[in-house]
Amino acid sequence: MGVQSDSALSTAYSLILSGDIQQAKSLLEDTLPADFDNKDLVFAILCCKIWLQHFETIRSAEPFEYGEAIINYWKDFEVNVIAREKEPPLEETLYVFNKVIFSLALDKYSKVYDDSDKKIHAEVCRKMGLCHKKLGNYEEALKFLTEANNTMQGLSYILAEMADCYDLCGENKLAKVIFREAFFADPEKIDIALLDSPLIKKLIDKVSAKGYKGRELLEWIPVYGTLYGVFNIRRTLKSQEVGRLKQDIYAKENENKDPVNSQLLKPRLLNMYFWLIDYYDLSQEITRIKEVLLKIKLLAPDIYNLYAGEA
Repeated sequence: MGVQSDSALSTAYSLILSGDIQQAKSLLEDTLPADFDNKDLVFAILCCKIWLQHFETIRSAEPFEYGEAIINYWKDFEVNVIAREKEPPLEETLYVFNKVIFSLALDKYSKVYDDSDKKIHAEVCRKMGLCHKKLGNYEEALKFLTEANNTMQGLSYILAEMADCYDLCGENKLAKVIFREAFFADPEKIDIALLDSPLIKKLIDKVSAKGYKGRELLEWIPVYGTLYGVFNIRRTLKSQEVGRLKQDIYAKENENKDPVNSQLLKPRLLNMYFWLIDYYDLSQEITRIKEVLLKIKLLAPDIYNLYAGEA
């Protein structure tokens, strides 16, 4: 990269961070003819164009909707732009746009921070926590995510964001516990595209490599999380939780006799069995464990073979 291109990118980054993406785009376009094959310049110009167009489409949106729009578009941007680059784009370009997007989203969400409606308050706190996480402010993120969880307890998507932050803070054991809870509560409501911690991303990559996608992927993550020892920190279930778990298993087993969507039912039932075995193991009910292991063997022999070797 030439000195002129280096200087142009540095100045453009400053302009982007100050909110003047249009001026940054013009500067980079003026520099490009002298360094036409510079992939970093080309990518930075592309990013400027994409985000200028998107900001134009949502300029009249209300603060909350504006924040939602740019976060959702960031997910599309990662999949449809960043991931499709033949060569890894310049990290500094991504860092600058990440900072701009999530700082702007945080500002928009802060304008609707209100505790008069519990559901809305929890969601705003969750999104503010997400923005702080994406900006690298993990402790501040946890404050908002904890507030969200205290407001609406037990929601899988809030728990998953908390676990993500804990792992990024180096609290690996706590992250494992909370991720396990999140993917047991309701895996299909967890937005894995926004999770960043090495713990969960490695697991997602491994499960994705097996060909699972969409809702099916989300349901299989906790199953393989158990098999691979990622979700290996257990807690003692309360009596009411055990009762509810057994009822849920009974309902799923009946549903499995004539399943509408066995692709989703099988992993959900397997995860329930794993939780029940953990309960019986902690309470030393060996006979009950064997009963559940037999159910796993009948439902999914391949999973049984992997699990029984460690059970």
